[in-house]
This record gives sequence, C-alpha cells and structure tokens, in this order.
Amino acid sequence: MSNAVQPPSVDSLCPHLVDVDDRTLQQLFSKVAAVRSQNRELFDFTHRRIDVYRRTAGQMEVVSEDDVYDEFEDGRMKNFAVVIEGEVGTGKSELCAYLAHRLRDDGRPLLHVDKEDDLMSLLSERIPEFYEDQFGEEMPGAADFKQLRDDIASIPQVVATSAVSNTILNLGQRGYDVSITDDQADDIAEFIRDKLQLLVEGGQYATEVTFVTEPEYRQHEFLQIFSETPVEEAVETYNEELWRVVRDRYDTASLSDVLKRVGGEFTDTRPVIVFEDFSITAMEAAKLSRFIESDSTENTWDFIVAGTRDSTGPLHTQTAEDRYEFYQTNETNSQSVLFLDEESAVDFARPYLGYFKSFDDSVRYDPETDPGTFDLLPAPEGSRCANCGFCDEGFRDLFPFNEPFLRRVYLGLDEERRSPREYIMTVFDVLSDYYSGKISAPSDADALKPLVNRISVADVVYEEAEAFSHLARWYGRLDDADDTIEIDRPFAEAFGLVGTGDGTAELPGPIEATTDTIVVPSSDVAGHGRTTGRGGDGGDGGDDGGDGGTGGSPTQTDPVDDEFDDKAPLLESWLNAPGKFAEITVYLKRGLEDAIERLTDGHALYEGTDLEYNLSSQKRPFVFSITEEQPDEDQISIDPAEFRLSDLRSVLRFGIEREETPRSADYEGLLEACGTQLTGYARAWRTKVRQRNLEGENILYKKRARHDFADFVLATYSYVVLLDSPWRFVTAESVADRFGDGEYAVDDGIDAWLQENLDHEEYGALCDIVDAGAEFEAMVGELFGISGSDLDRLRVRRWFDRHSPRAVLRLLGRGQIGNISSRVRFSRGAKLRMLANTAYDTRSALDELEHRYQRDVVDDVTENLADVQIEDVRDTVSKLDTYDVSPDLMEPLKQFVQLEQAALDEMTAAADTASDVYGREAFNAIQGTVASIKIANATPYERYQAIQLDTGDGPGSIGEAFTEVATHYVE
Repeated sequence: MSNAVQPPSVDSLCPHLVDVDDRTLQQLFSKVAAVRSQNRELFDFTHRRIDVYRRTAGQMEVVSEDDVYDEFEDGRMKNFAVVIEGEVGTGKSELCAYLAHRLRDDGRPLLHVDKEDDLMSLLSERIPEFYEDQFGEEMPGAADFKQLRDDIASIPQVVATSAVSNTILNLGQRGYDVSITDDQADDIAEFIRDKLQLLVEGGQYATEVTFVTEPEYRQHEFLQIFSETPVEEAVETYNEELWRVVRDRYDTASLSDVLKRVGGEFTDTRPVIVFEDFSITAMEAAKLSRFIESDSTENTWDFIVAGTRDSTGPLHTQTAEDRYEFYQTNETNSQSVLFLDEESAVDFARPYLGYFKSFDDSVRYDPETDPGTFDLLPAPEGSRCANCGFCDEGFRDLFPFNEPFLRRVYLGLDEERRSPREYIMTVFDVLSDYYSGKISAPSDADALKPLVNRISVADVVYEEAEAFSHLARWYGRLDDADDTIEIDRPFAEAFGLVGTGDGTAELPGPIEATTDTIVVPSSDVAGHGRTTGRGGDGGDGGDDGGDGGTGGSPTQTDPVDDEFDDKAPLLESWLNAPGKFAEITVYLKRGLEDAIERLTDGHALYEGTDLEYNLSSQKRPFVFSITEEQPDEDQISIDPAEFRLSDLRSVLRFGIEREETPRSADYEGLLEACGTQLTGYARAWRTKVRQRNLEGENILYKKRARHDFADFVLATYSYVVLLDSPWRFVTAESVADRFGDGEYAVDDGIDAWLQENLDHEEYGALCDIVDAGAEFEAMVGELFGISGSDLDRLRVRRWFDRHSPRAVLRLLGRGQIGNISSRVRFSRGAKLRMLANTAYDTRSALDELEHRYQRDVVDDVTENLADVQIEDVRDTVSKLDTYDVSPDLMEPLKQFVQLEQAALDEMTAAADTASDVYGREAFNAIQGTVASIKIANATPYERYQAIQLDTGDGPGSIGEAFTEVATHYVE
C-alpha cells in the first residue's frame, strides 16, 4: 500500500476551523496585548489567572492578580505606580490588560501605551487623542508635536543640522570641552538625520530614542567631540541635549511635563497610564521616573509600568522602591512563571482553542469551577459541535490537538523558553500552518521540529509509515505493557491517514487499527525489525537468524546504529553508576573531547588567534564530576546531569561515530542539538587555562604589578612596531595605523648597526620578537580590536594614556614568566614563555642603547637640512657642472640631488621628533635613540656627509656655506 498522506476532505475538518476567519485567529494569538485589552470578550474567555512574585523586605512572596489590582485607590493624593518586571513573553502585558479592564470597569480614564507605540507617536498621537476623548477639545501643544513629526519626515536634514549646531553651542555653554570641524559637523548631522528618520518611521528602533550609543561613539571618530569627558557621560549628555534641542526648537514639552498638564485637568478622578514596555521612554525615563516619585498632589496619575529589568532600571530608586509596588512575573534567571507548568499547560491553551468554537455556544466552560480550570459543558442542541459529532468530549474544544499534543509542545520547549508567549505562539504556528493548508496534519509542522519530544517509535515506522510516526509522537498515548502507542482514530481520519470504516483496511508497515484507535509500535518488534519484512514465514513471525525464505544472507546493519541502540537505553543507569558502564564513559568522553577541540579551533586560547594550549595526548580537557577523577589545572569538571537526556544521547551517538566512522561524524548535528551548552564548556576550559597561564596573580609580572596579559601583548607589540618602523614613533595612532599593514622585520636602517653594536644574544632577541610580530598582532586584534583589520582606537589611546610599553615590560619577572606552562604556544611552535623572556631581553637590550643617542647627527640634520629643497640644490649643481669644479665636490653633490624630497623630509621630520622626545619618558628616549641610529645610517644623511665643502663651516655642510661657494662659481 502506498504510504502517501492523503489530503483531508473539507467534510472531515472541524466546521469551526472551516468558517473561522484569519483575522479572528490573528487577534486571538496576537503578541500585542493591546488587542486583548481592547477586546473584552476575547480577554475574558481566554484569560487565565496570573500569580506573580512581589518583593517585600528583600523576600519574594506570591500574590494574585487581584492582590495587584487592590493596590489601586482612586482617592490617593500622590502619584502611584505598579511596576511589573519580567523576561519577554512571561505575562507582563497580560497582567497589564487585566488591570486595565478592572480599572476601566471602575470608570477610571485609561491611556494604554502598547508595544507598537514609540515616544514620538505617544507625544504626537496617543496622548493628544486621549486628551480629546476625555475633554472634547484639542490638547494644547498637540500641533507642535505634529509639526515636529512632519518636519522630521519631510526635511530631516534641516532638522538634524539645526539640532547638531545648537547642541554643540549648548554643550560649550554648559562647560563641556568640545571641539568640532565643519566636516565633522556635517558627518554628525547626517548620522542624526538617519536616526531621526527611523524615529518617525516607527518600528523596533523607535521604541528607544537613542541618537548615539556607546558602541557608536567609540566606533565613529566624528562623533567624539568631547575632549576629557568619559564615554558613558559623553553619550548620556549627547542624547539628553540633542533631544532637548529638538523639542525646544518646536516648543514641545517633555513626556513628564505633558503628563503633568494632562493630569492636572482631571478634578474628580485619577487617570491611569499603562506602559506595556517602559523602554519606549528611553532618554526620558529618568525624568519620568522623577515625576512618578514626586510628592505633588496635583496632576497625579496611576502608573502601570511593564518591562524587562534593564528598561525599568531608572525606576529602581530608594524612594520608588519604598513607595511603590514591584512585581516579577518569572523566576530569577528563568522564564518559568507561576501560572504555567506541565500540569497546567493543557488548560492554559484550552480557552484559546475553544474561543472561536464558542461563538455558537458549542464550547462553554462551567463557571462554577475553580479559577484557572476549564470543565467543558456538553454542546447544546443545534450547535455545530452537537450536529457534527466528530470529536470525542476529551478533545472537542482542543481540536485539532489533544492533551498529549499540547503537553508535549510545552515540555518540548527548552526550559529557558517555557514562557506563556513561546508556548502559545508555538501552538498558534502549528494551528496556522494547518488552517492555511500548508500541512495535512499538525504533527508535521515545522514549528515542532526544534522541540524535544522523548516519545520514540520503532525504526520500521520511520521507514515504512513516517506520517504515522509523527502522529504517534505528538498525539499518542504510551502503552508500555505492549510497547505500543495508541492514537484516537478520529485524528488519523481527520488528517487523511486512514479512511472511515471498521478499521480492517490495509495499513502501511506495522500500523494496526480498530474502530476507535490507531496502534503504532514503540520499539522494533519481532517481524518488524530492520532486518525483516512485515510478517516472516518462519512460523512464529520472529527473526530466527535464517534468510526468511529468500535464500539470501541477512542484511548488514550499521555498526553505529547497533552500538547506539545497545548503549542509549543505559544512559540513565550510567548517570547513577558510571563505573559499571565503562564503554559509555569512553564514548561520551570522545564525543565531548572532539566537540570542545572543534569549538576552540584546536585548543586556541583566544578566538581567531594561533595561541594554543598543546594538551597532552594522554589527557582530555575535562573530567566527569560523577567519576573519581579530579581535574588538573588544565581541565574542567563537567557534570553529566547538566545535560538533558536527549542531548546526552546526541553526545553518545557522536562519540560512537568518532570511534567507528570518524570521517563521517556529524559535528553539525551535535552542535545543533546542544551547541550552546558545549560552547559554554569550551569557554570554561579556555577561561581556566588562561587564568592559570596568562592571567594569574603570579604570572608574567613581579608582585604588586597592576598589569595583565593584555598589557603585556600591547606593550610587546609596541616594541615590534618600534623596531619595524623606527621613524613611526610609537603612539596609539601609529600602532593602530601599523596594525594589519603587512609583515614585520627589523628595519634595514638599523639592522646592521644593531648586529654590529649589540651582543649576539641581544640582537637575536630583537630579531625573534619582531619575527613574532604577526602573532602579537593577532593577539592585539583579539584583545583590542573592533574588527578583523581595525583596532579600537579609543581603547588603545586610553591604554597609552595610562601605560608606557617600557614600564609594562620592565615589571616582567623571570620567575613569573617561568610560571607559564610550556604547553602555551603559537601554532608555528614558538612558546609563549620563550617569547615573554624574549620581550624581557628586548626591553633590556634597548634600555642599554639609551646613551647611544646620536645627538650630533640629529643636531646636524635639524640645523643644516631642515630647510633644504632638493630642487634648489639640483638647479645650483646643474649650473656648477658647467664650471671646473673639483670632482671630489661634484660627485657627492650629484649623488645628493638624486634624492627624493620626500625622503629628505621624512628624515628631517624624524630628526625633529627624535630631538623632541629624547629627553622625555624612558620609552620615548629609546624611540629617539633608535630613530637617531636610523638617521645616522640613512641614505640621505650618508650622501649629505659625503659632501666636502672647505668653507670654514666644517665638512658636510651644504647650508649657507654651499650657497656661498656656488655663488662664487656662478658669478
């Protein structure tokens, strides 16, 4: 029989599903709680009582939604607020909707600000509309807000340019040290223009009016207009002043001032404002918080504020926490809520699925039952359900689902995702696909694929009746006694898997049926294993090891499958007694070891670098906490109980694959199953090894040194840049410019001199440290970079403001360097311990050069070559060449004038800087010395020295003396 799924006929579908319109379904499952707050009928039918946590005197107590409502008193004299905090999708908006309905029933004026609103729409539309509804007239100032919105939409560049100019002026008047160029002002205006346009366009960005974020300020140099102000303060001030300037230009008030004005208009009641997401207040949050806390008895409001802990942060002042109520929907570090768990999951979804069946009273629930429970009443005569009769009473209101399906959906979600929204939206995604005809059965929905479902069927079902395997795993009830899964037959009929009848029709593979149920084997039973067909002819239907009458040899099975099928059922036993199952331990260790190696790029200690830990081949990067092994300093402890059993099965199978068929092992499948957890272990291993070898208290530096590994890396890299480019004086800017600019080598202008004047060991140290330049560059990029080819210039600049490369390396200690394991090395083989000692030697060798500063050379260049123009000298030499001038003079002159002006200018500039920095801090003095050595050996200076002018100025001078001699010959 063909295993093709037959599409269901219209008659087999629930008539309610046939007739319900998409708009009703969208409203029913809408993420926007405003829909539920506006549709009282929908809300009352589907709402389930919410319990939340309340922080009282540092303790968490459970209170009901009615307890929260009871906090509101119309006769209060001051502002009052209820703050509802929780993770996304944990019922904050639902509680807001409940409170809104109750307060609206009390006759309270209510302004509901939902998640689709933003600050601009709130000021220009929602509040003015609320005012007009309440008082029958336009709110004063409403036109100004609309004009601001319209101007941003039509002439954003004008608004942005004006805002930036006035912001700069105001910041200066407020005492900030700001400086800006015309080009910079244009760049800032374009940047702010784009933000303003996003603001009026609405959407995700507009929920948080933030013109400049800290990452943007650090990344874009044109935004960095503050000279001494810390970044955090600079960004806060930027945003505050820009928003104030924009509002002042249009004579518009702040949100808190607008609320004061509106609140003052109410004389006989207190208005209520509901913020479903407090993040829309963004830059005004602090000011609004002060208004909420104010002691004024005029213009008062009741506030219902919902949001994540980050967005409600400004409300957590001592005054607010003493005066107002703070509630939390979910447990700390979890999305679990009090009103949804495995036991309540079915009843939580039940009214959503019954709502559109209630329009003709087909679905009604007993109002006398306890809150949160739903006892289905019989369908009244004449209703659709009564006339249809297709569904059993056990799932009539749940169709096209049943209780096992809904419970498995909830349990299938990752524990951290078991929030009301995730659960209901997953149910809706499945229902929507079925309703729209994308799938023939809900059990085939893509939304179910990421969920963990521990129900398994026999392999033969997957092979011969895949559609039934899906149906069984989601709709079936386990019968452990018979190793079967039973499914209510109406579901198979509705989804086109079987026809109507007495159940005697032929079914695919091992599937059996009665008039009421479909029966699917939950394990490979005799006669239905991988090596046999349906029904052997050996008499007993079993697999007796023969050929089944075919005359052929038994089919070969996959060794990975065989080993997995043998070991997987023992995993739970292994967790309790690992010593009894040594093979499972081996497989799990192999799987985890290879996964961690892959996730750490071969045990690299930093992402994207070649700095590795050469782990012993006799050791894994972890031990199991449930064994007797104790972790070494380069191992972490992994508790297998931290894994879900399904993930542990994935690791087990992967470990078997790596042992049996290593080349075809499914890395991607393993990482997809439990990549987050494995990444956490990889990160923990890296952290431990780095702490032991790179960041420990007695590593690299002598005692009391306040430096870390990052300081060592950047300081050493600074020495590499110095030796590679002696005339590129080491600053934050020059280091950032050199970064990613090619290979490193000791500069040719100093190499020979260093080799001649340094001890062999000292010169070797300098060469070795520069040879490792690429490795240190990669480390600098990881520790100080913002992208693959750029450094965070602001961070590097701050580092140089606080550190001197020489001062950092001067605190290196031989003994402390020796505490680094020899296993920490770069992929080319260089051990970090060796390179740290080389950095120590490099600093020491260059310190000895400080007294070798070529002062005479530098002075000679600055005094005699600073203003020389090659072209002028070339013209004069050309004229001299027509006279009988000594070849001893002319040949060096001709060599000299062949120089490029840029080469001469580069040398004279280096001389100026060397002269300037030599007398400063020790590292600068070293830079000056190295630069002077290169000057003394530079081609321009050597050619200059070769010129002999016997004029009394001394040999080698071509300043005024040369002009004097040339004039004599020319005239």
